[in-house]
Amino acid sequence: MNDTMELRSVEDTLKSNCKSWQELRRAREGAALPSLKQLFSAINDDDIFPPEPEVVPKEVPNGVDDETQKEDEKSDKECPEGASKATLSTSVSVALCTDIYVGPEDVEDITDDEMTPQQILESLENIKKSLSSLAPKMNKFLQRLYERDPVTLKPRYGEKTMIRVKQAIRAYKAMEHGISGVFQDHTNSGSDNHSTLVSNLRTQVQRQEELMNEQRRALQQQEQTELERITNEKILAEKREIEERLQAEQRKREEELDLARRAEEARRKRIEEEQLALAAERQADANLLSLVPTKGPEGVREQIDRMREALKEDRAAFDLAIGSLYTLFDQITRKPEEVSFRRVRRDHPKFNEDIGRHVGGREVLIAAGFRMETLDGVKCFFSREPCIEQDMNGWSDWFDGLKKTLEVIEEEMIK
Repeated sequence: MNDTMELRSVEDTLKSNCKSWQELRRAREGAALPSLKQLFSAINDDDIFPPEPEVVPKEVPNGVDDETQKEDEKSDKECPEGASKATLSTSVSVALCTDIYVGPEDVEDITDDEMTPQQILESLENIKKSLSSLAPKMNKFLQRLYERDPVTLKPRYGEKTMIRVKQAIRAYKAMEHGISGVFQDHTNSGSDNHSTLVSNLRTQVQRQEELMNEQRRALQQQEQTELERITNEKILAEKREIEERLQAEQRKREEELDLARRAEEARRKRIEEEQLALAAERQADANLLSLVPTKGPEGVREQIDRMREALKEDRAAFDLAIGSLYTLFDQITRKPEEVSFRRVRRDHPKFNEDIGRHVGGREVLIAAGFRMETLDGVKCFFSREPCIEQDMNGWSDWFDGLKKTLEVIEEEMIK
């Protein structure tokens, strides 16, 4: 980086520090800071700039200092308006420097609460750190201020560049003086001044930290208390939940026992009812069997006579019953191997409508060799076929009985 660019960077940094200083003075805690005008006025050029040596210029061949001259012309263009080519007096230089780095005005007696002591202290420390980083550059500028070209013996900087360098050095020294005063009781251990701004700020920051720590501890204690309360409530809730669950389980067991007891009572009652119904059914079956003292063709004829006598006033019903009996036995004799023809449901609506509801109707089947059985859970009149391979004679007798029954029915149909 050449001197011009480095100078511009230094000027920008100093302007930024001056702006930060002005912003600090607007805060209530920073109002005690001296104004930038006061800081610049306190700077004495004799204290910071060495006497300028007198040197007789030499004759310079054409073109020797062309490069230096161009740099000076470039620096002259960048020189602040109002600066002359001659060296400015101290008062004029300070005023011009103040205008450049301070600005049109340095606000005083304006306070607000927008910046906390911690923020003000951090801003001051940032300015101090920035000035410390500028120190090597400022020393270099100060060292080169009166350096001369070994050939032309002209100064290293042009007149306007030299003015800018001096203004930067003045601004730096002014800010350094201000920061030194602010941090006086912390840089000078033997000082009796214990009420500087930094000291007050650090005291306030410490108190604020202590207050925040107390508030934090109070908040932690509050949170701990709240946590304990929530934990206790959770424990109580869990206990209540356990108790409620145990009570619910107890009620459920009692209900299950009660249901089991009722189910057992219902089962016993159902068994009793089934037994009574079975006994009644057996009794009814026994009564029905008692009405058929004679089996075979003669028994069939007796039951048909009973039916005719009972239906003597309803010839159509008798003809329908006798015709249904004929159809039933005709199917069986035609296909004795067909089990469905030999099984008559006792509760079948058609059977009861045509035959079973009449006196002697069911008895005809019993007289013809049908038995009252339960097949696949259904109560039936069933004519069981003997095994023809094992009992040929029994099968022949059984089939002959069916044919004779059919003959009796045919005879009764034509009477």
